[in-house]
Amino acid sequence: MKKIKITKIVDETTFIINVGLEDGIEEKDRFEILDAQGEEIKDPDNDEVIGVLNTSKGIIIADTVYPKMTIAKTRIIGGNVTLASDILRFSNPYLKETSGHPEELLVEESQISGGLKRSTNPIQIGDEVTKL
Repeated sequence: MKKIKITKIVDETTFIINVGLEDGIEEKDRFEILDAQGEEIKDPDNDEVIGVLNTSKGIIIADTVYPKMTIAKTRIIGGNVTLASDILRFSNPYLKETSGHPEELLVEESQISGGLKRSTNPIQIGDEVTKL
């Protein structure tokens, strides 16, 4: 499968990625946006770099899937969660969550309309994405 990347930032909660139905993507597929500037991990005995720890910029979920691209949104956070609401949500795949609000992720301010820069490593067009 080709490398999945952010191709457009609509706002802090909505992103377009460069894969779709033709790549096997389905609604509700989950993706992790990775930080390319991972932290080097060194062996404490000889200071040799033994790997790079990739950190996550956030999780997005496929909302609308087209043949070659997908509109993905952040997960809904907050709101009241009860056993009854969980059972209803999982038993009816067409029911969308209505309580709470979309989680806002940190994005490159110059690449969207509005928003505040909150980190030195914001989400940018071209960031690599991994399907979870």
